[in-house]
Amino acid sequence: MIALRDVERVYGTGNLVVPALRGVSLDIGAGEFVTIMGPSGSGKSTLLNIIGCLDLPTGGGYALAGNDVEGMGDRELARIRNRLLGFVFQTFNLLPRITAAQNVELPLIYRGLGAFERHRRVKSALRDVGLEMRANHRPPQLSGGEQQRVAIARALVGDPSVLLADEPTGNLDSATGEEIMAIFRRLNAQQNLTIIQVSHSSAAAYHGKRIVHLRDGMVIREEMLSPAEPILASSGT
Repeated sequence: MIALRDVERVYGTGNLVVPALRGVSLDIGAGEFVTIMGPSGSGKSTLLNIIGCLDLPTGGGYALAGNDVEGMGDRELARIRNRLLGFVFQTFNLLPRITAAQNVELPLIYRGLGAFERHRRVKSALRDVGLEMRANHRPPQLSGGEQQRVAIARALVGDPSVLLADEPTGNLDSATGEEIMAIFRRLNAQQNLTIIQVSHSSAAAYHGKRIVHLRDGMVIREEMLSPAEPILASSGT
């Protein structure tokens, strides 16, 4: 699904060059659940942005689902993001004046889907995260955990091949963070969804199948994890 070969990312020019990634090579197969960890400044977010086609490497190569990304223009990158990728952020990024269902629907409007298909997909995505009954509530009427579940539903509604999550439990208490991780595990197990998250949290990391440790822009080691107990039921209320 994802193949990075000697990927470098340098910011700045001349004497102000800052190397963020230094020759990262990484393969992630379909259906994996991978956590990227490392101290601040290790290159975690830069790597996630490149995997998510939000940034381009300045050296090396990157292929996503067989598509060579590094030579793509802005329009092609936008198409890849819209068709193959779903994004979940630490700060939820929901529009406060519209309902949960309308927030989830937005990517489908940009894609040009008809109203019937949009509504069918929105209902299914909210059901996947256990929020069908809160569909008509606005974000300020929801708890932090419920807002993050809306954000996950929004990421899922376009039927992505890869879900990318940047510190998805960073703004949540530990119990609510566990609920979010349980949703990720269930989606990974039941839908074979490829999930890549950046996290400082060891508790969140150990819900996955592999941990990639970064330091100073380089992969220093990888850690394979024992399978966790299966999550079979939808989490939350």
